[in-house]
Amino acid sequence: MTAAMQEEVKIMGKYESFHFSPENNRSILMPRAPRGTEYHPPKRNRHRELFPPIPEDKLNHSSPYYQCNLGITEKMIVINGQERKYAIYVPDGMISKGAGIFVFPENGTNAEAFIHSENWIALAEKYHTALVVFESSQWDREQIDKEFDYAWEIITLEFVQRLTVDICESYMYVMGFGAGAEIAAAFALTYSATFAAFAADGNCAVDLELLEILGKLPSDGDLTLKKTDIAIPGFLIDRSGKAKETFEYMKTILRAKEEGLANAYGEVYLEQPERGQYYVNAQPVAQAWLGNSESVSEVSRETLNEEMIKFVLRFSRWGSFGNNCLRPMRTQEEIGVVRVEQIVEGLPRYWDIYVPSGYRSGDGKKYPLVVAIHGMSCNAEYFERTSDWYRLAEERDFFVCFASAYPYNDGLAKFPVPHWALESMGVPLHDEVPYFEKMLDYMEKTYSIDPSRIYVTGHSNGSHMTQELARRIPERFAAFAPTGAMDGWDPQVRPLEGCAQRPVWFMLGEYDIASVSLDPGTIARATLENYCHSNGVEPRFENWYDNGKYHTLVMYDQNHAPMVCFTVIRSCPHTYTAEMAQLTWDHFMCHFRRNEDGSIRYDG
Repeated sequence: MTAAMQEEVKIMGKYESFHFSPENNRSILMPRAPRGTEYHPPKRNRHRELFPPIPEDKLNHSSPYYQCNLGITEKMIVINGQERKYAIYVPDGMISKGAGIFVFPENGTNAEAFIHSENWIALAEKYHTALVVFESSQWDREQIDKEFDYAWEIITLEFVQRLTVDICESYMYVMGFGAGAEIAAAFALTYSATFAAFAADGNCAVDLELLEILGKLPSDGDLTLKKTDIAIPGFLIDRSGKAKETFEYMKTILRAKEEGLANAYGEVYLEQPERGQYYVNAQPVAQAWLGNSESVSEVSRETLNEEMIKFVLRFSRWGSFGNNCLRPMRTQEEIGVVRVEQIVEGLPRYWDIYVPSGYRSGDGKKYPLVVAIHGMSCNAEYFERTSDWYRLAEERDFFVCFASAYPYNDGLAKFPVPHWALESMGVPLHDEVPYFEKMLDYMEKTYSIDPSRIYVTGHSNGSHMTQELARRIPERFAAFAPTGAMDGWDPQVRPLEGCAQRPVWFMLGEYDIASVSLDPGTIARATLENYCHSNGVEPRFENWYDNGKYHTLVMYDQNHAPMVCFTVIRSCPHTYTAEMAQLTWDHFMCHFRRNEDGSIRYDG
């Protein structure tokens, strides 16, 4: 927090003990402050004990890629010395890394009873969305920080530790009803960098003192931004008649024009763009809706429930620069990918293909191919939406294969989640390389793919997979772009065997899980030296280029080809964005091709 901001923020009255200090980070997506250069890798047991098998009645037998723990699970936690209950509903057909709605119901509503009420189960099944329902005999408006503690404890358990369900950080939503509507609205507006949207029906008036404080605070995701810089879509049905100030605050963070629109539920205001926004990451897509008892008087409860779900599911939040990256949610049908299912090494596997609309079989044209690899607990569907490689492929006329890992118990969750099975991660349950070889063989046989222009990129656990492909089958790719992780977690980096050139560009966020330090003895430095040796490049660490956002080290070969690159992205967490994809393609991948003799050609 800047000194000016610190001076501005005055915590008063009942909010004196609230969680607003920079040291008390509440954002799941991004730390409040840099960790510094010192890095201690987590201790990992290469043969760690996995969680016991999940009970048969909790498995999803329709597909290994769907969630387990189907149906309702009731739970109890102790928070602030008090036992509190909650319930989770996991619908059949929900994929790993799915959407989750966190619900604050009316006072005295049993969490399981809420799930069984009205049409909530049907809606969860229809939209493949998990419901996490909080419970309170009486929501405490005067000590709202305690209610936030309760909600955050559950979110930490169920999102971070994945005890019951695998919820995606981009698809987290908040809803509230009755007296719970006020808590839900306050919670969403306070932690606006974490949730993609919220909806509330009831008493939607957030305390004026809290709104005043929020208007002065830095973002819970980035100290360089205020909370008012973070747009969050919201749908209010205010039955108290007192939510005017709350809605005005929502219009403020949308930078909305004075004139609004109208729909069947009330007033509608749209987010307005700001000058200087980045084209791919800062799309003004947020909306604020305000209805009341009169405007929805002829709408059934079941219809309102569905409209609220449809509203929040329009949006997704990327853990991007400043945590202000709000994006429209797109289905696979809207994206237009083709799914291929194959048995590989005895396991049912799949990948998704984006075919550019200009492709014509038999016209003699050869097309480049990018293989895009997701991180741990993710899947092809998630990476399609977060990376936007499909959109770039359409604009630049190339193919993309979105790979998808097989789910298994990796010791980090109590149920199977997709995870690339790599020795460097301590979970070599099977060999992943045959899956990628089968994918590449299929693509070259089925489409007019140029074998000299095949590239691979991956994020986090997918970065490790990208580097495994660089180690094992470098001859099949012209360039490599790992992001969010360097070579494994061990102090000693494995040497790259053979004499094959491996053009590589690493990207890490300033706040990434891996250290960005290049001090002697660090994993990052050892990894870069490793790739320099493979590419016949002298490892020199002085050629830095800085544009204020991207801090990039480039090591050239004798032909001035950028064979080894390393970029630190300022104010960026552990994430993969559309802008990173665009930079990777335009400034790196498309300039390389692998000749028939295995050598690399650079067209700079």
